[in-house]
Amino acid sequence: MAIKLTEAAVAALPIDGRDTITHDTLLPGFGVRVTPSGSKIYVARARCAGRPVRVALGRFPETSASDARKEARAVLDDLRAGKSPMLGKAERAKARAIGAATVADLGEKWIDEHVEPKRKPKSLREYRRLVAKRINPRFGGTLVSALTKSDVMSWHAGMAKTPRDANHALSTLKAMMNFAEDHGLRAAGSNPCRKIERFPERRVQRFMNEEEIGRAFQAITSAETDGKIGPFAAAGLKLALLTGARSSEITSMLWSEVDLKNRRVRRQDSKVGEMTIHLPELAVSILKALPRVGPFVITGARKDKGYGQLGKAWERIRGRAGLEDVRLHDFRHTFASMTIAAGFSLPQLGELLAHREQATTKRYAHLAADMTNAASQDVGAAIAAAMALNRKDANIVSITRGRRPSRRK
Repeated sequence: MAIKLTEAAVAALPIDGRDTITHDTLLPGFGVRVTPSGSKIYVARARCAGRPVRVALGRFPETSASDARKEARAVLDDLRAGKSPMLGKAERAKARAIGAATVADLGEKWIDEHVEPKRKPKSLREYRRLVAKRINPRFGGTLVSALTKSDVMSWHAGMAKTPRDANHALSTLKAMMNFAEDHGLRAAGSNPCRKIERFPERRVQRFMNEEEIGRAFQAITSAETDGKIGPFAAAGLKLALLTGARSSEITSMLWSEVDLKNRRVRRQDSKVGEMTIHLPELAVSILKALPRVGPFVITGARKDKGYGQLGKAWERIRGRAGLEDVRLHDFRHTFASMTIAAGFSLPQLGELLAHREQATTKRYAHLAADMTNAASQDVGAAIAAAMALNRKDANIVSITRGRRPSRRK
C-alpha cells in the first residue's frame, strides 16, 4: 500500500498484530513500518552493492513525517551511490548538532525557496535530477562550509564521459553555493565552483538548404494525409519551420495570444518570458485552417493540454524526407541561416528568435561573416565590371614580361 505519509496518515495506520510497511507516494523507497507490537518506525529501503538494505530513520510520533522524509532522501542517495548510510547519517547528525548545513540540506532549501517558485516545471525537474543523481551522491553528507574547490574539480573531472551533463551539474552546484553565500552558510566570495574550466561541448548545427526545406514540408503534409501524424502535430511542425520558434513555445501557445490580423503571437509565459512570434502569411493560413478545440493552438491528447512531444512527431516522419540527421531544433538553426541570408542583421535575428543573451545570437556570427564576404565579392565584381566597361576610355598601361610596355589608345 502507498499513501502520502503525513502525521495524520501515520497516526491512522491500523495496528493488527502484523508486521507491515506502508510506502510514501512522494518519495519512492521511503515508508513507515508498523510492528506487531504497535510501534511505527520510519524506514528507507534501497539496493546497495546488489543487495536490499533497510535503514530505520526514527519512531513516530517523536520524529515527524517531513523530517523522516528529508533524512530518507539523504539515506537513499547514499545507498544508491554504494556508500554506508550509517556514516552519512552520522555526518548529518553532527552537522545538525553544530547548527551547520550539509550539501543535501542546502539542495533541498535551494530547490524549495529559489527554484520551485521562480523556474518553470521542466527546469525544476532537471534541477531535482542533477541534485539527486549528480550532486548528492558525492557531496550530500558534506558540510556546505567544508566543500573545497579541489573537491569540486575532482568531482567534475570524474564526469568527463558526459561533458554536457557534467557542465550542467557544475553550474547547478555553483548556483547552490551562491545561494549558500546569500544565506550566510558560506563566506562571501568563497564559492568553490568559480573559475573551474568546463568541458568543451560539441554543438552540432545542421542547416537545411532550400531543397531540403521543401522535402521536410512535403513530408509533414504527406504524413498528415497518411494519418502518420495528426493535424495538430503537422501544424506545429510547419510553424516551427516558418517561425524558428522553440518547440515549447509552439506547443504551449494559446489562442488568446494569437493576433492573426497583425500576424503575430504575443507569448506571455515563454522560456524567456514575454516575447513575440512573427507569423509569415503561410503561417497565418495554417492557423486559420486549424480547428479550435481548446485553449491551446497545438492541442494534445486532451483538449485542455498542449501537444506533448513535437520532436517525437518529427522523428517518426523525417525518414520519408531523407533527413534522418535533422533534429527538430535544426528547424530553428535553418530559420536563422535563412534570416541572415535574407540580409538581416544579428540584432534583428536575436529579436526574431527571442534570444535573452547576445552571446546566444553570436553563435550565428559566422553566417553573417559569410554573407558579408559574399557581398564584398559581389560588390567587387560589380566594380570590376564597371571598370571593364570604361576601359576603352582610359589610358591603361599593360605590363608584359619580356616586352616593353606600350600605350593603347
